[in-house]
Formats: sequence, structure tokens, C-alpha cells
Amino acid sequence: MSESNAYINTSELINLNVDKGLAAYISLCESLFLLAQDNICIIDSNGKQAYKNPALLALDVAYADTDAEAAWTSVSQEVNAQMIRAMQMRATTTFVLECEGPTAQYNVYDLLHIAPIIDEQDQVLGVLAIGRDHGFYKQIENQEIRRREYYLRALLDTFPFMVWMKDKESRFLACNDAFAKVAKQLSVHDLEGKTDYDYFSAEAATSYVEGDKEVMQTGVCKTHVEPIIKSNGETHWAETFKSCVVVNDEVIGTVGFARDITKEQYLQAQVAKRQQDYMTLVKNLPITIVRYDLDCKRVFVSAHCDEQYGVSDKVYLFKTPEEEWSPYILNLSAKEFTQRLQKVMQTQKKQSFEIHAKHGGAFSVNQVKLIPEYDEHHNVTGALTIATDITENAEYRQTIEHLAFHDVLTDLPNRRFFNQALNKAIERAEQHQAAFAVLIMDLDHFKTINDTMGHAVGDKLLIGVADRIKQNVDDSYFFARMGGDEFAILIHGYESTEALIAKSASLLEQVVQPYYIAGAGYFVSASIGVACYPKDSRDVDDLIKYADSAMYSAKQKGRNNCQFYSPTLTADMRYQLEIETALRYALSNDELYLEFQPIIEMQTKRVIGVEALCRWVSAALGEVSPASFIQVAEESGLIVEIGQWIIKQGFIAAKIINEASTELISISINLSSRQFVELNFLQRIKALLDETKCEPSWIKFEITEGLLLQDAYEVHRVLDAFDEIGIRISIDDFGTGYSALAYLNKFPIHQVKVDRSFINEITTNRSHALLVKAIVAMVQSLGKELVAEGVETEAQASLLQSYGCQYAQGFLFSKSVGLDNLMLMLKK
Repeated sequence: MSESNAYINTSELINLNVDKGLAAYISLCESLFLLAQDNICIIDSNGKQAYKNPALLALDVAYADTDAEAAWTSVSQEVNAQMIRAMQMRATTTFVLECEGPTAQYNVYDLLHIAPIIDEQDQVLGVLAIGRDHGFYKQIENQEIRRREYYLRALLDTFPFMVWMKDKESRFLACNDAFAKVAKQLSVHDLEGKTDYDYFSAEAATSYVEGDKEVMQTGVCKTHVEPIIKSNGETHWAETFKSCVVVNDEVIGTVGFARDITKEQYLQAQVAKRQQDYMTLVKNLPITIVRYDLDCKRVFVSAHCDEQYGVSDKVYLFKTPEEEWSPYILNLSAKEFTQRLQKVMQTQKKQSFEIHAKHGGAFSVNQVKLIPEYDEHHNVTGALTIATDITENAEYRQTIEHLAFHDVLTDLPNRRFFNQALNKAIERAEQHQAAFAVLIMDLDHFKTINDTMGHAVGDKLLIGVADRIKQNVDDSYFFARMGGDEFAILIHGYESTEALIAKSASLLEQVVQPYYIAGAGYFVSASIGVACYPKDSRDVDDLIKYADSAMYSAKQKGRNNCQFYSPTLTADMRYQLEIETALRYALSNDELYLEFQPIIEMQTKRVIGVEALCRWVSAALGEVSPASFIQVAEESGLIVEIGQWIIKQGFIAAKIINEASTELISISINLSSRQFVELNFLQRIKALLDETKCEPSWIKFEITEGLLLQDAYEVHRVLDAFDEIGIRISIDDFGTGYSALAYLNKFPIHQVKVDRSFINEITTNRSHALLVKAIVAMVQSLGKELVAEGVETEAQASLLQSYGCQYAQGFLFSKSVGLDNLMLMLKK
């Protein structure tokens, strides 16, 4: 560029292809550039020189045609490159230019400032470079200044806090890089002359400016924590220090620095949140938490305490248990609790126990844990109590304990509970030299009711018996159900044997009263056995065993009575056990056999039928009476298997007898009620008939009248089925049970057998004679056969014939005989 371009106007610049905007900029600043002592150069956006001021042109002339011209040209090219780089970076830069002078006595030292020229549309028009020649000594001074500025800038930029300075109008005069980053500025110089409103929200900026004014007005330094809220809503927290800047006793602005505590604030907020969450958790947990100091004073009480114990947590706080204790706690006093608390702190051992409370009519149980608390040196500082509501679990536990010691059906104490009560009774009796009695009561013929009417009726009957006894005994009785239809009664402090007999008789009288179930009346009696402490034994098991033996003795003596234990009963019971044990092997050892007792037509002395009777010769016990082993078979359940064998052998005998006879000979076979309710009993009978080729018309099944009285659907169905296939039904031992003649027409009954107990005294007891006469007349009026059992004398036979009885059975005519002897008898 020639020297004349320093005086070119705007139109001339445009003619030289200089951008209009840049030309306008040069024209606007030209008067300043002309007067400036600094060296000024401008290049356009293409990197071409657009302007040099007179000072720089003069320097170009001075270098022309000198030895230093080449050095100057090189420096000019470097400056031009720096200007192009500043334009590309859109950034201001400063550096020192040093060049050999045009004469030996003079070197050029320029502090060169380069900045891009940017218009209002943010377009780079060119680059401005301003250099100031300081001369040698000036250059040294400037280098020292620059060195200090460099160190100061390094100090500010490496300072870990944000630092800034403002004038009295809160305009930024200077800041460090840390602050520039928060303001999101590339250079610290970008903030110069700007205010907080340029970088932060209006609310935040106003707060910062007001803080500046306060500091300048009061002259007092200000330190506080405040948010730095950016215009985009992003918040940083800073711990800020502000102070006024005084020069020559005049406040010229403020200086401040701030430490970014955003992370600390976040952590503190998290800690506070966790503390709040913890307190919310503790407050809402369904547990009571109380902390005690070494003086047993409460230093913390959770809010749940009010709900659980009915006392406000504020009332409890800073008080000992003995100073303030809930009136609703039932099982623990304040003093006892304090002792537990002190022991935990002294021994450093945890404790766990229950607290029972009743508040507002509601009963509650809490599991309480006492735990020692320690400081960082493991010294005990107090104790912590944690109480958890376990009311529901306690209720479950109570229910389980109740079920463990009570009968589910009757809610009476069970065998386990009775044994415990018996042990305690023995302990008390030994201490006080007292006596007591153990009664075992068993219902008579209950199995028949249970098997025929079903377990639902049987269960209701058991409940009825239990309720009746409970309502009619006092506290001296401990009444329990041992299982099945067996009950136990513990009577404390009886006066005499006569008193026990009276109490037992009262129990039997209560039991025998009718029970109404689903509209039907049921009767049941009981047998009672009594064992006394200490007369009979001082041992729990023996007392129960002996009372049980006495009860079985009562059953053997006709039931519905009470018997006291005697040593002979033990031998009898032992024999009963031996019978049951041997009976289990009787079938497999082929020890059972049948005998047959003829049934006679008294007028003709003709055998019209026989009753099959089971006999047993045991390898271990020898010949055993049917009266002994049949009862054992009934009670043990063996009667089902033995009964099945009897039926099969009876069918086989019926076939042999009738195939050899010209007249029909019926075989009467006794059925147990236990057999009658067996599953598929009818199908088994039909299968045996097919297997043995036995005709149903040859068979009579003998059942007890008690089976008819149950009036069960299954009984009726099976009897009808037997009648349909040709098997006839006979009522055995008629008169010994409930003897309701009305039932004879409701069921397919063909024959009635009057029990031998009536026949025995028919000739000596007028009442028995009249009763038998009435039975004969009524049975004949119903069109049924009647057989008198146990006829042993001619007088009995004659009297029965006079009453109209046709058939009889007994020793007068024949004892029971084996099948071979029976066949010989029939041939005569």
C-alpha cells in the first residue's frame, strides 16, 4: 500500500474493492488513527491490507533500502499471519514484536494488540492491529509490567475460587477464568463492561447488585451463601465474600470472590433429606423407639409411643420411667423396667421381653428389645428400646397354645392338659397331704351311633355331653376329653368314697338325659371308672390306667354305672390285652371255627334253622370265651375282618346243610354295626354269595335293635337290598335295648328274637312273664316270626307255647355243635 492510502476516503476504499462495512469502519476511525502515535494496520476478510496509518507508513519508509529491510519484511509477514489467525479464531491476542531497527542505535519494540473487527450481524469484516513502539528502556519497563501482569493473571486464573471486580455501577472491570466459565464466556475480557443482568436471571442479578450496594454503603465485608442462577435456570451454590474497593479514600467499586459449594450443598441436602427420611421412617414405622441416657432419662421418643401406650411422646421426653409410666401397661411396673434398663447398661447384654397393654378397650402385646448404646470409644452412653407390636402373632400363639391343650371339637382340655393338671394336683396333694380322684368316663354304645348315624351326629352328641357336664360342675372338677368318646374328670378334695359315688352318680344322671339333634332325640349312657390318690397310686400314668380299668369293669357289669379300681382289675385288663394281641393272629393261625345252635319249632321239635356261633381256641391262651373275645374284637375293630370270615364260613355251611336237607334250614349270622357301615358291604356280601354258591334264602342276618333306632338312610338302603335279594333279617336280643316295636314295620324285618334275660325268669318273675307275653302277642300281630332265646327248662318251653311262641333256641333242645354233629342231628 502506498503512502497516499492513509488519506483515502470511503468511496475510494470501495473503489479499491474494500468491503463497504470495513470501509465505513475505517472512515469512522480515521481521524483517531491519523493522530495516534501507535502503528495501526487493518486487513480485510480476505487477508489483504486495507489500511495503514501515517505512523506505520513512516516506519515502512524508514526501513526502505536499509540492511534491516528484509527483517522488517519478515516481521510484517508474521504480523499479517497473526492477524489472519485472529480473524479465523475470532479472538483477541497480544504479543511483543521485536525487530532490528533501521539504524544500529535503534531497535523496534512493539507491544502489538490484534483484534477482529465484527459488525452488528456478527460478521468478521477484517482485523485491526495496533502496535506501540516503547523504545528500549520503555520496552524494559513494559516487560516488567507485563511480567507482573502475567503473574497476577496466573494468580487469578489458578486461584480455585471465582474472582471479580466491579465498578460503582456493578459493571465488571475484571475477573478470572473460573468466573468466566460460570458465566460461560470464552475470555475474561468478554465480561468487561457487562453486568450481572447479562449472564444471570433478573431475580439473581438484582440480588447480586443489591449486595454490592450494601457493601459499598456500609463498608462492611459481607460473607454469605447464595445461589448463582443462570439465565437458563441452572443453579450453582456459592459461598461469597464481598468487599468495597477504596482508592484514595474513595470507593470505586467492589471486589469479590466465591467458592463453588454446589457439591457441598448437594451433599448437605442429601444428608438433610436422609435425616428427614429417617425421621419420617421412624415416625411412620409401626414400632416404638425410645432412647435412654445413663440416668435412665428418655432423650428420644418416637411418635408411635402415643398410639401404642396412650401417652404423648412429649410427656415422656426427658423423664425416667419412674417419673412417667403408662397406666395402660399391665405386666410390668416402672421400677421393674428401670431395673432391666440399668442391667442392660451395666452388663452390656441385650434383653428381650414382652409388654402387655390395654388401651381404649384394645389389648396389645409388644416385643421389647433393650440394646446398649456406645460412643466412638465403645463406652456405654445409654440404651435403646425397640418395641414391636406382635399382638397378631401373640393371638396366633395363644390360639396355637389353646389348640395344643384343648380338644378342637368340645373345647375341653385335652389329654396333654389333663396330664399337666394331674401332675400339679399330685404336687399340691403331697404338700398338703390331700386326696383326689381320677374318673374316666366312656359313653356306652357310642360307636353304634357314630357308625350308623354318621360322625356329624356323633360329634354333636359329644359336644352336648361336654356342654352338659361343664354347666353342672364346679371348680373342684377338672373336666377333659381324652379322645373319642372318653372323658376324664379330676375331682379335688373329696370327703369320702360315698361322696365320690354320689358325684359319679350325678354325672351319669346328667349324661343319660336326652339329646336333641336336628329335631331327633338321642339317648346315651356312660360308664365311669374311679382311681384315687394316694390310695391306688401316686403316679400319673397309673392313676389314668387304673381308672380306665375300672371304667371297662363298669361296662362289663352292664354299663351306665360306676366302678372303683381294685388290683384284680389290672389282671383283668392284662388278660384283655393278651386276648387282643392273640386275636390278631387267630385268622392267620386258623384258630377260629364255627359251631351251630339249632332253632326248634317247639310243637314238632323240628329244626328250622341254626345260629352260627364263632369259637376260638388260641395257641397261647387256650379256649377263649366268646363273651371275652367278641367284645375285644368290637372295641379293637378286628370284628370287621373276623365278621367277614364268619359270613363266608356261614355261607359255605349253609350250602352244605341245605344241599343235604330236603327242607330249608336257615343259617343265622350275627352282624356287627361296625360291619354294617363298611364301604361296599353289600357288594362284598353279593360277591361271597357268588363265590360260595350260597342261596340268599338260606341266610338270616341278625342285627341289634339299636341299629334300627338310628333310622339312618344307609341302614334302610342296605336292609332293603338284602330283602330284595332274599336274605332275611332278624332282630337279636330284643328287649335289651330301646325296643321300639314301631320300627319293625318301617324296616324289612322277618324275625324277632327275645333276649335270654327275659326267658330266664319267665317262670319265677311275673313282670318278665307278662312282658314276654305282650312281646309275643305284638310280634305275631305284625306278622313276624318270634324266637325265644335261652330256653333251658320244659316249664319255660310250656309257658312260651301257651303264649303262642312257636320257635325257641336253648340248651333244652341243644347246645352249639360242630358242622359234622349238626349234619348227624339233621339226619335223625
